[in-house]
Amino acid sequence: MLALSKTKAAGYQPQAPVEIISNVKIYTSAWVAILFFIIPMFSIAQEKLSLADAVQIGLKNNFGVQIQQLNVESSKLNNNWGQAGLLPSINLIASQNNSIVERKPANPFAVAGTNITNNVLGQLDVQFTLFDGFAVKIAKQRLEQLEALSKGNAAFVMENTVQSIILSYYQAALEKERLQVLIKNQAFSKERYDYVKLKKSLGSAISFDVLQEQNNYLTDSSNVLRQEIIVKNATRTLNVLLNENITKTYEFTNLLEFADESYLYEDLHGKMVSSNTNLKNQFISQELFHNATRNAEANLSPAILLNIGATGSLDQLNANFRTNTGNQIENTVGYLNRDLSQPVYLKVNETALVPQTQTGNSYGAYGNISLRYTLFNGGQLRRTIDNAQIQEKIAKLTTDQLKASLENSLLATYDLYNLRKQLVLIAQTKLQAAELNLSLANERYKNGALSAIDLRIVQENFRAAALEKFAAIFDGLSSRIDLVRLTGGLIDNAAK
Repeated sequence: MLALSKTKAAGYQPQAPVEIISNVKIYTSAWVAILFFIIPMFSIAQEKLSLADAVQIGLKNNFGVQIQQLNVESSKLNNNWGQAGLLPSINLIASQNNSIVERKPANPFAVAGTNITNNVLGQLDVQFTLFDGFAVKIAKQRLEQLEALSKGNAAFVMENTVQSIILSYYQAALEKERLQVLIKNQAFSKERYDYVKLKKSLGSAISFDVLQEQNNYLTDSSNVLRQEIIVKNATRTLNVLLNENITKTYEFTNLLEFADESYLYEDLHGKMVSSNTNLKNQFISQELFHNATRNAEANLSPAILLNIGATGSLDQLNANFRTNTGNQIENTVGYLNRDLSQPVYLKVNETALVPQTQTGNSYGAYGNISLRYTLFNGGQLRRTIDNAQIQEKIAKLTTDQLKASLENSLLATYDLYNLRKQLVLIAQTKLQAAELNLSLANERYKNGALSAIDLRIVQENFRAAALEKFAAIFDGLSSRIDLVRLTGGLIDNAAK
């Protein structure tokens, strides 16, 4: 009465029952029209998608998986004896030299004037490493470990991708199941709303009852619309992981069901130690550090190298060489009895400086053995070995730390999985009871033995129980996926 008197005092004019019913019809028609257009749009052009197909598509299209596959290919290419240094190195060296020299030589055998020299030099050099402290063998082992680590990293990324795809798939399926619960809840409210309108037309209900049921129906309709957006967003998230068209929609063929599987912790622990991807990668990393120590120690050994090869050159010299012209000239070389009237002549060939090109070549072979042994370099080799040993110890401690962390995670996940199994059973039982209670409450309401408010409470309990059941199933599946991943079997069991 106090609230009513305040409303009237404020100038409020209450609507007649006919106007209220008219507005109710208008609002209801609007919501029905919205749902009539939106719900069919949600179900058009949906492609069937199983969990196994989703995983297969994701592993094929996911960018992170493709990058890791290329890294594996690269490590495979590097894993060979040539990369390790076993095979010889063969080098072909060639050079072409040119020079112009203006000579005024003191050496009487040198060619005076402008000398233009051209040389083409060639060398074929083959170098073998006969011994280097087994560094080649160590390097080959390191390449094999790097390839194994690359595969392990790829498997780790694939596990992340598979887990994300499975959870995203079940998340989208969960949201669809929630949508069906809300649609069913909305249909129940619509049925009760129509029933109250019928009672109103027969005079056994008042406008207050109609407005109350209208509000319940519109509230449930709003929940349906909001849930449809959530379903779309969950499907888009799945499409991003699958690298598919973001607007693509699916009909999920794997239902959101929980298989009650029992595990023994001892079996799970054994599988984790032997098959956990992260732990296996850490073991490989530890072996790499051990190899680094061995490689540092190999530098203390002498290195014996063999070089064999051949050399050759083509030479060309352009200069003014003194050349016989073919003519003879007489030169006075003395006098008979020192009589100037009786000169003595000597005929010699006439010469002249003529530009000429002289060519030549040289070739040879060699074979050399060299020994390299570091006697002292400021203690760098010993410090390198000590640092490598420290890093190896750190790697071992990191492995032990990871193993302890995984054991803790496994035990916590194992307990959580067993708890969630029980919660699934409880949620299923609660839903069965809530569904039966709703059916009985509806009958009592129609018989007039239960108020509309109490029926709404029972209806909300049913909705909450249904949503709780699917949430419990999703949580149980999530814990099971965590268990499988910790034991290293996620990829093999992805579609189960």
